[in-house]
Amino acid sequence: MTVGAEYRVVSVLASPGRRVLLQILTDDGRSLAWFESTDFATVDGAVPESWVVQIGEAGVLRLAPAAWLVPGFWEAYYDEEPSAVGSVESELRALR
Repeated sequence: MTVGAEYRVVSVLASPGRRVLLQILTDDGRSLAWFESTDFATVDGAVPESWVVQIGEAGVLRLAPAAWLVPGFWEAYYDEEPSAVGSVESELRALR
């Protein structure tokens, strides 16, 4: 991460009474990682049209593309299953 650079948030995870994490496309343009929201300032607060809201156990709030919130999605992505990889690539292209 580069201080002063702008980054695309690709999903959000908020735990009640705790922290808000931002999933961000990192400097290499390929890797996704989670960071504390307090480390960033918002430049554009628009929410992508493809995002949905999911409220899970203990009130955990997730904002992300719908496909990304399906149980097992990230395991499939890291196992390089074509549909999951294609979903991530498609969403990243749409955010650029």
